[in-house]
Amino acid sequence: MAKSVVVKTDKGPIRGKEVVSEDTGEKYFSFQGIPYARPPVGSLRFKPPEDIDPWTEVKDCRQEAKACIQRHMYLRDLRGSEDCLYLNVYSPQLNIWGASKLPVMVRIHGGGFTTGSAGVEMNGPDFIVQERVILVTVGYRLRFLCVDEPGDAQGNMGLKDQVAALKWVKKNISSFGGDPKRVTISGESAGGASVHLHMMSPMSQGLFSSAIAESGVAINPWAFTSEGRTRAFRLGESLGCKAQSSKELIQFLQSVPAEDLVNAANKAFSNEDKEYYCVVSPFPFVPTVEVSDGSVEPFLSVHPIKLLNEGKFFKGPFMAGVNNREGMLLLAAIFGKDRKEMLKKFDGRIPKLVPTDLSMQRGSSRENDIASSMRLFYMKNKPLTGDLMFIYGFYKAMKCHSKHTSVYVYEFSYEGAFNVFKNVVGEDNMPGACHSDELGYLFKMDLLPSAPSDSHAYVMRNVMVKLWTNFVKTGNPTFRKSNPINVNWFPCNSSQSTYLELGKTIQNKKGVIAEKRMQYWDDLYKDTSKLKNKL
Repeated sequence: MAKSVVVKTDKGPIRGKEVVSEDTGEKYFSFQGIPYARPPVGSLRFKPPEDIDPWTEVKDCRQEAKACIQRHMYLRDLRGSEDCLYLNVYSPQLNIWGASKLPVMVRIHGGGFTTGSAGVEMNGPDFIVQERVILVTVGYRLRFLCVDEPGDAQGNMGLKDQVAALKWVKKNISSFGGDPKRVTISGESAGGASVHLHMMSPMSQGLFSSAIAESGVAINPWAFTSEGRTRAFRLGESLGCKAQSSKELIQFLQSVPAEDLVNAANKAFSNEDKEYYCVVSPFPFVPTVEVSDGSVEPFLSVHPIKLLNEGKFFKGPFMAGVNNREGMLLLAAIFGKDRKEMLKKFDGRIPKLVPTDLSMQRGSSRENDIASSMRLFYMKNKPLTGDLMFIYGFYKAMKCHSKHTSVYVYEFSYEGAFNVFKNVVGEDNMPGACHSDELGYLFKMDLLPSAPSDSHAYVMRNVMVKLWTNFVKTGNPTFRKSNPINVNWFPCNSSQSTYLELGKTIQNKKGVIAEKRMQYWDDLYKDTSKLKNKL
């Protein structure tokens, strides 16, 4: 039986357990299901997280709490609970007298703000804690309902949950052997977009010292919306409530069973939304700008594009990147494995992918011209969906950041035994690294198959873990004393555009990721009148 340990937190004592990793043989301490805010149920649904009451008896924290209620991202079954504001702490050492405090990685899970969890299924701590870094994984509310006016349901509830978790870390992590002054927030996909938004939110400042954003930034088209109010009322109508006011709508939605809200979420889309989202995964309730009267502190009151352009963001150590075939996930999910049929259907849907800020009006001749240009440029085995959904937004964000600070930029293209998407979904007929494929090289995952111990994938996993934890420790992924590769990773800044290729070879590359494709989009935004010259 695992040895139990007790740690004092600011709210009361909790019991964890000592674990020996089956993969590394290393010992670490596990505390799971630690409450950091009151359960957001009943009248607290759609409200900012509230402080929990203290306790005196030792609380058992040796088992994971349930994730936020959702349909599982792969299995699609309904699971989880609204009572989901819990975090997990995994530490290689507790608060030993005289021992140096350890750096901390706070991990925010992805899943399109619609699915995902903080559990070990996708976030196993074994490889991170082996490098003497404390890992904290955070559960938060999904589907951020917003009515776009002061009062309840102002939006961004899950992001405010994450802030509450970061405040808990600042107050308590020293009891687990951690240094509250060395906290790195990190995440992938929606987790990466969350990290990026925390870098711009006044609410989050002072709660972290460095940041890692993988395959997600605040200005990706799926990560931010201005349609929250419309979708909230449409959701109410789909459940039988034609509300005349936001107050009436919220009261009704607070009375609806949580599973009904999950099942009805996609009904919040308009017919035009559905046409667009036939090409990408539907995430109806995501972060937004909040309208506040001052009674409730907003997470974000200015659009992230404006904040990026004005340089109003955290300027400390920052590492960010994308995978070279991000859009493979979307294509496979929509069209299956028949590549010819996929391309045929996709060709007819290109007009739906024209960004609205370029076309201005759906069905216009301008939209058709842009669609024709996109078809000509991209239907030669180039990754259109990945560029639209992930890489162009990332490119624009990095241009803004590098004007003011240095950023460690990477492109992950490695293909091996621990690529998550290809091994879990079985999509191995397309080259490159899909969205989420890097995760298997950072975390232990129950979903991944075993591989021969002499597999090169193990080498790549060791490299990735070292790079990420080196950054957490020092703000530099290849600092001299612990450089896992024979390459000094050069950061991108105002004087140089460069990134690290993490593939069959690991090397610095000059320029920006997918430079010719990014130039194509820059040209479209600069002057759409030149489109006909491109056709």
